[in-house]
Amino acid sequence: MRYILLVLSAVLITSLSEAATLRVGGTQAPPTLGNPYSAIGPPPSAVWLAMFDGLTVLDENGKLAPALAESWTNPTPTTWVFKLRPNVTFHNGAPFNAQTVVDVMTMLKAPESQKYISVAELRVVKEVKALDAMTVQFTTNEPDAVFPKRLNIIMIVEPKAWAELGADGFAQKPIGTGPFELVDWGKSTGRIKMKVFKNSWRKSAEIDALELFTIMETSSRVQAIMSDQVDIIIAPGPDDAKLLKEEGFKISQPPTAVLMSIAFRTERPDKAPLKDKRVRQALNLAVDRVAMAQQILGGMAQPAYQGATPSVLGYNPALPPIPYDPAAAKTLLAEAGYPNGFDLKFEVLTNLGNSDTAIYQKMAEDLGKIGVKVELRQSTFASWLRKYATNEWGDIDAFSITWNSAPFQDVIRPIEYFSCLKAAPFFCDQSVMPLIKQSNQTLDEKEREKLLQQIMVQFRDSAPALLLVDFPAMMVTSPRIKEAPQRFMGVAYEKVKLAK
Repeated sequence: MRYILLVLSAVLITSLSEAATLRVGGTQAPPTLGNPYSAIGPPPSAVWLAMFDGLTVLDENGKLAPALAESWTNPTPTTWVFKLRPNVTFHNGAPFNAQTVVDVMTMLKAPESQKYISVAELRVVKEVKALDAMTVQFTTNEPDAVFPKRLNIIMIVEPKAWAELGADGFAQKPIGTGPFELVDWGKSTGRIKMKVFKNSWRKSAEIDALELFTIMETSSRVQAIMSDQVDIIIAPGPDDAKLLKEEGFKISQPPTAVLMSIAFRTERPDKAPLKDKRVRQALNLAVDRVAMAQQILGGMAQPAYQGATPSVLGYNPALPPIPYDPAAAKTLLAEAGYPNGFDLKFEVLTNLGNSDTAIYQKMAEDLGKIGVKVELRQSTFASWLRKYATNEWGDIDAFSITWNSAPFQDVIRPIEYFSCLKAAPFFCDQSVMPLIKQSNQTLDEKEREKLLQQIMVQFRDSAPALLLVDFPAMMVTSPRIKEAPQRFMGVAYEKVKLAK
């Protein structure tokens, strides 16, 4: 009897331990580990969301909400004042206050930090100063209507640790204010381990530990959740989603703000076909987006006809669909001097979303029908990120990229990186820059929306990218999970509730 009781006790302890650990099957670990400034959005942000906070956050409904700042005002067109959340501490016990924000922003404005992608959001910042212990003031060079939204992707690190360890050292041992703190990067196991930070201002009520599994293949992620190795997976295939739903797993798919596309490199010294607008327009006429959305993605996605989705500010409902018209595409190519087509090299990231490999293969097949032979080269996220930051792609003509409005729920975000504003731009159309500047300086949201919609019209004509389909943010949860709210950066881990 005593032996039986011991066994039952061990089983109970194991069950409780497992019940308090949230296991998530993702795609890729951050290439820069715990340095949260080198990328924006998933997959890296799915890890950083657990460890760090910004001054603001986009909540589960896509609305701007308080985070490390409790409130903010805009007393003058170029001044923003943020009241900070009191009694917040970092994982190492250091206090969070106005001087913390000043130190982090000073570090990010330094020349050595300009290589980081997210730092571009601070280009308008002229000065940052502490008004008192819990109040910080930003002064901008010009009015910026989306400035509080920009700050939601600027994670606040512990500045003394960053200074002492350096960027690379800090990446190994990150320190933030988030609900979980790092235990192990799992370089040999593919399993990132974190434990709950008991002093977090957004401490999880039900989760004691977090494990993030690097599972690249879609089929492997599906197998992992079906065999109870993980509790949550992202980006199942359409057929997998149907199967999992039949087996009692919950499928969630919030309104998407992300589109799949191929970005055209026009800012290059050589004479390339893609520098001709007619060529770029032709390629957009040559792909069958409806087939991609319906046949490959099983109706879970929608064809992309502009650089915005209906859920984000700036979407233009007056723009008609781009027709699938190979004959018109061939006519445009002939007018541009390419009646027999040409060869292109595309670098693509795969296994990041639903059936993305099949989408790119279908795209290449369609372009081949008008004489454009596409060589698809697969890339790792780390390699892609380095090339994107520098626009040093070698002989690559175009590359996969998302029109990601999710960080702001505002189309200005992808507009800016498809413009001359991007450091080392891959596409630059000076004619649209006055409209972009005007939209950023217009504080009235209705007026801004009209300006953004005008930009969508101009972008449709200039065709900076080959638009494909939207990027459904599908997630699967096991019956063990009662609730798992999603944000654009990933799961709101601290709000996950377990089934009783």
